[in-house]
Amino acid sequence: MKRINPLLVLFLLLVLYWVVLYIIAIVIDTQHVGGEQYFLTILVKGIDLFPLIGVILFSSICLFSKEWAIRNKWLVVAILFFLFSLSIYMLFFNHSQG
Repeated sequence: MKRINPLLVLFLLLVLYWVVLYIIAIVIDTQHVGGEQYFLTILVKGIDLFPLIGVILFSSICLFSKEWAIRNKWLVVAILFFLFSLSIYMLFFNHSQG
């Protein structure tokens, strides 16, 4: 049985996150009058939560494929550092919402 690359799984899960978020935004947009406000609000919240979702997904992938995480520990540390720093920026320093 061929092994699946965990980075490919992470990429596909993050793409699936954006697809589901976009579908939810479209459905809510069609259900409400003036739905474009809801559409943009959902997309902005999705952008804010993206690093946190990335950390959760990457941590669970590392938990399920421990051998890969042990073999590539510097890559795991670099990706988690990038995701945590992006998450901290989005949560505390991103003041563009007004």
